[in-house]
Amino acid sequence: MAEFAPARRPIERVEDAMGEIGTLILAFTPLDAVFSAEGGRRLGSVLLFLLLGLSFFLSALLLERRRAREH
Repeated sequence: MAEFAPARRPIERVEDAMGEIGTLILAFTPLDAVFSAEGGRRLGSVLLFLLLGLSFFLSALLLERRRAREH
């Protein structure tokens, strides 16, 4: 018989989603810049998206760490 995993709280799902979104943004922003036809003119938007991805990823890590300390 299969064991079911305990139900996860909504905040845990949000943390996971934020981490995944941050990872995807960090992974695909440089690829988009390399394959873009505009070239170096997009440096500002590349840096903005990298900062956004990094903030999502770090926020998820900090929230998860804070939750782990509370339990």
